[in-house]
Amino acid sequence: MSNEYSDDKKIRKINADIAKFSQELEKAEAELAGIGEKLDGEIARLRAEAKSKEEVFEDLRKRAREAESIWRSAEKKFKNAQKNKQKSISKVKKKVDGLRNVMRKAEKAKEKRINEIEREKLKQVEKAKKKKEKEMEKIKAEEVKRVEEEKKRELGID
Repeated sequence: MSNEYSDDKKIRKINADIAKFSQELEKAEAELAGIGEKLDGEIARLRAEAKSKEEVFEDLRKRAREAESIWRSAEKKFKNAQKNKQKSISKVKKKVDGLRNVMRKAEKAKEKRINEIEREKLKQVEKAKKKKEKEMEKIKAEEVKRVEEEKKRELGID
């Protein structure tokens, strides 16, 4: 069949096209065989890259969780320190207030005692004054009696 119609121009053109298509087919089949391997290699490379990125991501996620845990622990310590500061300040303020109250009471007790001592001194002064007045009255009465007796003797009145 090919020899008998080989002189026909259209057949020759078709045969040339078939030869050309045959070459393109071989090239395409070779490319098809190579593209699978090439794309398999690209897919394997991308899979490895994705796996590597996933590992990096998981490592970062793990480190983020660890950092969050450390942060939460530090935050807890900070809040406890603040709370303890307030408790300590409150405790010392109560102690200060208590001591001020005790000092105020002690000052009042001291003032009271000083007043008691002063009153006792005034009583002693009054007592001494009254005693001296009695002594002076007695001396005065004796002196008046002596002068009176002396005058009576002078005047001869007994």
